[in-house]
Order: sequence, then C-alpha cells, then structure tokens
Amino acid sequence: MHIGNVSLSGPVVLAPLAGVTDHSFRLLCREMGASLVYTEMVSADGLVRKNPGTGRLIHFGESERPIGVQLFGSDLAIMARGAEQLAERGFDLIDLNFGCPVKKVVKRNAGSALMRDPERLARITEAVVGAVDLPVTVKIRSGWSEEAINAVQVARLVQEAGAKAITVHARTRKMGFSGQADWEVIAEVKAAVSIPVIGNGDVRTPEDARRMFDDTGCDLVMIGRGALGNPWIFRRTVVFLRTGAHLPEPNLRERMEVRGT
Repeated sequence: MHIGNVSLSGPVVLAPLAGVTDHSFRLLCREMGASLVYTEMVSADGLVRKNPGTGRLIHFGESERPIGVQLFGSDLAIMARGAEQLAERGFDLIDLNFGCPVKKVVKRNAGSALMRDPERLARITEAVVGAVDLPVTVKIRSGWSEEAINAVQVARLVQEAGAKAITVHARTRKMGFSGQADWEVIAEVKAAVSIPVIGNGDVRTPEDARRMFDDTGCDLVMIGRGALGNPWIFRRTVVFLRTGAHLPEPNLRERMEVRGT
C-alpha cells in the first residue's frame, strides 16, 4: 500500500490524538504493528509564530518512520508556511485536520468547522499541496451534522486539489465522539474517489477492523481511541487480518511493562 511515495507495510494505522500520540506512544504502536503513525495535531499559527509548545510536538525519531504530522488552521497562507516548516523537519507526509470537533478549534474556523465551507477547505488543501513536495492527506468528518452530510463532496474536492489520501471519521461534528459511526459514509467516499480511503470510527477489536474493510472497501483502517491503553490491538489486528488467528490478550506483566515505558 502506498500513499504518494510513502510505502506502508500493513493495513492498520494509528490516528493522531491530541495529548496521546507523543513520541513514546507512537514508537510503541509502531513496534506493535501500526504501519503509519501521526503526531498530535499541530497549529499552523503556532508554527509560524514559533510557539515553543508547538515546537515540542513535532520532535520525532527515525525509528518512528513512516510518520505523518497533522496540521490544523484556517488561513491559506499560514497553513502553507506551516507546511513548509514541517517539510523541512523531514516528515514523510502532512495530514490536514478538517475533523476536530473541539470548540476552541471550531471557533477559529478550523478543524471540523471547515466541513461547512468545502470550497475553502479545498483551497487550503491546494495551497498546502502547492507548498511542499510531500504527500498531503486530509482527515474529515462525515459532515457538520446529520442534516449536512457532505463527505463525498469534500472527498472529490480534495482529490482534485491534490490530496493523496483521505481519512473519513464516520461521525458528524455534532456527534463528537458519541453515538455509532456510520460506516456507510466511508463506503460512499470509497466509491466516489480514486485516492486511498482510510476508514476511522468504532474500531476497537480485530473483528471490527475486518468488518470495516468488508463493509466499506476502504484501503486502510485507522485506530484511535481503540488503542488507548491497548497498543497490542495493532499486532492482534494485523495477525487476524492476515491469518484469521487470534493472538492472546496481553497478560498482566506485559501490561505493566508497557505502563512503565
């Protein structure tokens, strides 16, 4: 599987999670079988203004590769400048966050707020694609609300803008992280575009991952909250997808060893 020129060794990737996917957790998930990991989301404004806190989020080690960095913001020029800085850091790809439902992000017209403005979202994507030589991907929600499901429209626009892959978190912004993800939206996006589609939402077991592949036809599965306290899900899922075998749950000692890292 490839995203642009980035080769992935397996079918399951780690989602970017604010406050969670730091260097240690990313490295652990890579060791457990995640074929791609991401930083926590990074503010384009913070990068351009050289905010020390933002700078700390973008440190990574060679053993984490392939690694993506997730960027958020709403200003085209600042997003492009931030992306240029990230490319200079040596990341393998840049992911644009158009899905974060957190109020302080949405109030800045960033994250999932841009699902209400698909044309601007596409222009941001085009600006970042034009600013860097790295593959640029996007992560979206199903839409702003149940009454405004527009993932297919957005997917087509970002593909035209040059995105090399799209992740669909199959919930609306109004749902936040509640309710059940509607995987049918992922299937609809997969049918509408030719770039790789990454499915996200409600994957907590190897069996969930298998069902998502079968039900949606997606190219990769992204696991986020299902990996919290459970990095073994990547190894167990990869083995299950490839062989049908169920690896045993980690024992107490293994869990304690991970907590001590």
